[in-house]
Amino acid sequence: MIYGNDKHPPYSSTVVNKPHANSAAEVGLTYQRLTALREYMSKMSKHEDGSATNVIRFLKNYGPVFIWFMVFVFISGAFQIAIPYPPDPDTAYHVVVGRLIHEHGILHSFPWTPFSWLADHYADKELLFHLLFVPLAKVHWITAARIVGTLAGATLLLVLYLILRRENIRLAGIWTLIALSGSLFFIFRFTLVRPHLLSIPLALIFLWSAVRCRFVILSLVSVIYPWAYVAFWQLPFLLLIAAETARFLSDARIRWTPAATAAAGVAFGVAIHPNAVNLLYFNWITMSDIFFKSALGIGEVTELGPELAPYPLEAWILGLSFIVLMVVVSSIYAWRKRRQDILLLSFTLAALGFCALTIKTQRFSEYFVPFSVAAMALTSRWITWRFLPHAILGISMLYTAAEGPGLFSNVLELSDEMPPPVENYLQLQIPKHSQVFTTEWDFTGMLMLALPDRYFMVALDPTLFYKKNPDLYRLWYRIRREAPADSAELIRRYFGARYVLSYNSPAHGELYARLLADPRVRQLLYSESLLLFDLGEPEKQD
Repeated sequence: MIYGNDKHPPYSSTVVNKPHANSAAEVGLTYQRLTALREYMSKMSKHEDGSATNVIRFLKNYGPVFIWFMVFVFISGAFQIAIPYPPDPDTAYHVVVGRLIHEHGILHSFPWTPFSWLADHYADKELLFHLLFVPLAKVHWITAARIVGTLAGATLLLVLYLILRRENIRLAGIWTLIALSGSLFFIFRFTLVRPHLLSIPLALIFLWSAVRCRFVILSLVSVIYPWAYVAFWQLPFLLLIAAETARFLSDARIRWTPAATAAAGVAFGVAIHPNAVNLLYFNWITMSDIFFKSALGIGEVTELGPELAPYPLEAWILGLSFIVLMVVVSSIYAWRKRRQDILLLSFTLAALGFCALTIKTQRFSEYFVPFSVAAMALTSRWITWRFLPHAILGISMLYTAAEGPGLFSNVLELSDEMPPPVENYLQLQIPKHSQVFTTEWDFTGMLMLALPDRYFMVALDPTLFYKKNPDLYRLWYRIRREAPADSAELIRRYFGARYVLSYNSPAHGELYARLLADPRVRQLLYSESLLLFDLGEPEKQD
C-alpha cells in the first residue's frame, strides 16, 4: 500500500532509523567497556607480574634461610636420635621442672629438695628453657628432651648462620657447619639438652648487635638473658668488654650507648622475672660459691661436675686443634685489619677470652668454638682463596669421623638407668611424701621423674645444701665418705629418712656394709645400677 509519495509507512522511519541510532550508541558503549576492560586487564597483568616478582624476591632472600634451617633441624635431630639416653643427668632435672610448672604454675619454692637453699628461696635461673618443656609435659621425658634439644640446637646454628649471612659472608651455611665438624667437644656439648643451647645464640646476637649498634635487638636480648641463663649479666659484661676494646684498638670512638642499653635491658628482665630477688642472690651464689670457690678448690664444697675441670693437653690436641688454629689465623688478620673491620676484631677478642676460660674449665668450650668459627668466617672476607671453607669443612669432617667413634663410644652405648620395671618397683616400695636419703646429688632429677611426690636431698649443686645448713651438709658428706658405724641411725634421726637410694657404686661400698650390719635395715633392691635400703622407723626418744 502506498501513502502519498513515500514508499514507507509513517512509522517506518521510527522502525528503520532507530536501530541505526541505537547501534552507534551501543558501539560507543561497547568501545568504552572494551577500553576499561583492557585497562583493567593491563593493571591486573602488572599486579600479577609485581606479585610474581615479589614472590621471586622473597624466595631469593629467604629461601636459603628456610633451607638451611631445615638442614640444621635435620642435623640436630639426628644427633639427638643417635644418642639412646641423655648423657647428662641435668637434662632430667630440666624436664621435671617443666612438668612441675605445668602442674603447679610458676614455681616460687621447691619443697621436693628440703635440704637445699632453693627449697625456701627458689629462683628459676633458666625459666625460659623450662617453659619449652611445659607443652611436652605428657610426652615421655626422653622424647621431650629430644624435641627441645633439636629445636634449640637448630636455633643456635641458625643464629650463627644469620649473623654471617647478614655480614655477607660467602657460603655462610658451610661456615656454620664447621662449628660442628671442627670440634668433637663442641659436638658433645651441642647434644646436651641444657640451657646453654639458648645462651650461646643470645651471646652471638648480643655481641653482633652491640658492635653494629642495633639497639632494639640488643635491648631485647638483654631482657631475655635473665630468663634464660644464670650468668645473665656476666656474659654480656664480658662481651661488652670485647666490643669496646675492639673500638679502642681500631682508633674508633668508645660508645657508652651499648653498655647503657644492655644494663637497662638486663635490669628490666630481672625486674619482671617472677623470682627476681632470689634470682639475684642465686646468681651471687653461683658465681662466688660455686664457680670461684668450689671450682678453684678454696671452698668447703668441692664436689662438682667434671665439666668444671680443665681439659688435659691431649684433649686440646684431639678435640680443639682446628679451633685453636682458626683463632690464631683470625687474630693475625683481626690485628692487621683492625681499623677496617671492628666486628672481626670483636669476635676474635671474644674467642680469645673464651679460650682463656676454657683453659681453666672445659665448660666454656661451648662458647669458645662458635665464636672462633664466627671470627674465622669474618676473616675469610680478607682471604682470596675461594675454597677455604670447603677445605676446612672437609679436613675437619674427616678428622672428626676418624676420632669421633672412639670418644663417643660410651655415649652411644648408654642405657636407661631407670627402666620401667625398676621404676614401678620403686614406686611400690617408697610411699608418696617419703623422705629419701640419696648418696649423690646429680641424679635427683631422674629420681624426681621416676618418683613424683617424694622428697630428696639436693639438686643442681651440693653447694645449695651447704648454704642452707652447713652442719647437716657436713654430716651428709661424712656419712657418704666415712660411713660411721651408726650411719643408719644418723640418717633416720637427722634427715628423717627411712629409705636410702643410691647408685650401685664401689665408692659407697663401706656405707652399704654399715647399713646391712644394722639388724633393722632391709635391702629392698639390688640392681646393676641402683640399691634401695629400708632403714625402718627411727627409735623413739625418751
